[in-house]
Amino acid sequence: MTLLGVLALAGGIAAGDCRAPRLSAALSPATVRQGGIVVATLTSDAPLDEARVSVGDDAAGIPMEPVPGGRRWRALVGVDFEGPAGKRALRFEGRVACGEKGTAARALVVRSGKFKVERLRVAPEYVEPPESEKERIESDREKVALVWKSFDPERRWSGPFLLPVDAPVRRESFGSRRVLNGEPRSAHSGLDLAAASGQPVRAPAPARVALAEDLYFSGGTVILDHGERLFTSYFHLSRIDVKVGQILEAGEAFAAVGATGRATGPHLHWSAKIAGARINPLGLLELPKWPLNPTLLNLTSQSQ
Repeated sequence: MTLLGVLALAGGIAAGDCRAPRLSAALSPATVRQGGIVVATLTSDAPLDEARVSVGDDAAGIPMEPVPGGRRWRALVGVDFEGPAGKRALRFEGRVACGEKGTAARALVVRSGKFKVERLRVAPEYVEPPESEKERIESDREKVALVWKSFDPERRWSGPFLLPVDAPVRRESFGSRRVLNGEPRSAHSGLDLAAASGQPVRAPAPARVALAEDLYFSGGTVILDHGERLFTSYFHLSRIDVKVGQILEAGEAFAAVGATGRATGPHLHWSAKIAGARINPLGLLELPKWPLNPTLLNLTSQSQ
């Protein structure tokens, strides 16, 4: 008997039996504004070991999460609010156990966010910081940059997020072009909620505290890691009641609203990132129900 026959009788896979999977992809929605969120779904005719989705020139791509069964995979794709409007290509790749890969592609239409221009008056030192604060500002930037690189690989949330504070939402604040004391500055990457000083700030979804300290520009600052490169940030806090590494449940209070850092008065700055893309956090309130894999649930409970 030939070696090929022996492998077949033993249940092995002959070289000719390994083929690239046939893939199909879907986007929900297929048209989104700058700063929006898209749920990308990949379906395969064979169980996959790994799947990724890439946006534009991103060669590394975003790892996708399997739905039980291994033939469907999903991922959140964020559209950065300062990214270009127009059509954008999303490329999908799936790999089966023997190493063969399949590909698929979908076109995402990105529309203008039509952002406002805001003119604000703030303390002069927050427009042109004194030389004595330059070292602190650089240290702050390095701390935050490290947070983005040290994300938890497993998703913690399983459905739509909650508003972090019970207060009116200033929808026009997201993406606004800010002019401070007459000087044009970078666009506002977060959303402002008109909360009163001292109001409790609550975790909008399960998360690990990734940063909790006072920073020069953002004042009292907390960054929450919700897993799979999804972060939410909270600025200008008057009080921080958590430490780095602490695990929070949805609705759990972790800080209080304030006016610290570069702020014109008490409010909560709430921002979010998905795989580095700065998105409107209100989109998190509309996420579909997305049950956690039982294996991931066990990992999450053990980390607590």
